[in-house]
Amino acid sequence: MKRFAALALAAALAAGLAGCGGSGTLKSMDWAIEPAYEFEAVEPVADTGLMTPWTVSTRAGEAGYYLAKTAGGWAVLNALTGDTAAAGAFLNRPTGCGDGHLYDPESPSWQWEDPAKYDQFNAELEAIGTSYRLEVGHGGSSVIFLADEAGTITATASSDMGTDHPELSSLKGLPGLVPVRQGRAVSTDDGWDEIIIERDGRWAVASSDGRLLTDFVYEDACMATDEAVAVCKEGKWGYVDAEGKEIVPCEYEAFWGKKQQKNEAAGEFEWVEGVWPAPFTEGCVVVKQNGQTGVLNADGSWLLKMGEAEDAAPAFGGLLWVKTEGKWGALKLPA
Repeated sequence: MKRFAALALAAALAAGLAGCGGSGTLKSMDWAIEPAYEFEAVEPVADTGLMTPWTVSTRAGEAGYYLAKTAGGWAVLNALTGDTAAAGAFLNRPTGCGDGHLYDPESPSWQWEDPAKYDQFNAELEAIGTSYRLEVGHGGSSVIFLADEAGTITATASSDMGTDHPELSSLKGLPGLVPVRQGRAVSTDDGWDEIIIERDGRWAVASSDGRLLTDFVYEDACMATDEAVAVCKEGKWGYVDAEGKEIVPCEYEAFWGKKQQKNEAAGEFEWVEGVWPAPFTEGCVVVKQNGQTGVLNADGSWLLKMGEAEDAAPAFGGLLWVKTEGKWGALKLPA
């Protein structure tokens, strides 16, 4: 009996040590906002005003204001309080621009035929503290980061006014990391620049002060933050940190956002859903694999194991919005 008890105790200790600090669990975390919100989805605002591909805004008045899909359409969510505004202002997921507007080129124009409703939505946005305001849709500039053969990185900004080449360090509001491709801009007679992309279009990761951190080995790169940038190999996503280290292997699926992509068979552009992974924020990242959701820490351990939560949104302000038993709430991140 003593020998059996000793073996049982050893097994229990081994199991406890194996789990300590290795895998997270929903049951071990505290709720800052109890699950009570029946949103269909919670996502950050894709920001097209800083750079391409998309990232998430950290500008004052925009950071921490996410999108929540309700039964009537998309609303803006204050991720720190759970307050929502402008519910149903957009039938489709809107994006943000550098001028602080939310817009959706797919939304029908009849939505804005009632000026009073338009003003009401903007008043609601102001009331929850965000600087976002509604806009039917407009153009804007895009920025591509290009490295020459010597590794010097420049920013090529294109708009309806033409093409400009500002210094990387002169751009405001950039995250600490940026995705870059090797290439060059060639001037043409009409005043527009032709962008020549080299290295088969492969991507690398650089710091926003112009240092290349990796070689050009990735199929795609996006969702850059100060902490990490998402990178793609063989159609799967992982993350590279500020040291150029691949802290999350390229094993996970894209699930967020949309973009226009050419359908070669049909010969026309169409909207494609679920094209980007989540941004890495607050030391963790939401990942998806085989229809399940998990949250990884920077050291590769699980904050929330795969399948524990039904869905999750990028962490902000020490909170992590997750969906469990059909309802959304916000967990407190471990100190």
